[in-house]
Amino acid sequence: MKVKIKKLSPDAKIPKYAKPGDACMDLYAVSHTVDKFGNQVYDTQIAMEIPEGHVGLIFPRSSISKTTGMSLRNAVGVIDSGYRGEIIFKFGYK
Repeated sequence: MKVKIKKLSPDAKIPKYAKPGDACMDLYAVSHTVDKFGNQVYDTQIAMEIPEGHVGLIFPRSSISKTTGMSLRNAVGVIDSGYRGEIIFKFGYK
């Protein structure tokens, strides 16, 4: 399957597999802020065109719980096939 990816800034990094055999690609944050609810907000500065009939899913790596005590705010990020905006994800403390 081909997924079109658009860099929204020169600093954006295209997702890639960290190691051969990995199940998923890694996303990279370009910036980090904290919203009014205390969530850690990470901007990727990329947008994706997920083919109709498919979905993009964002799962945190298991190692994040060992190093930060944070979890992905909505447990699993869902990117619908019709969404064309920037991929942003939020983490919060458990």
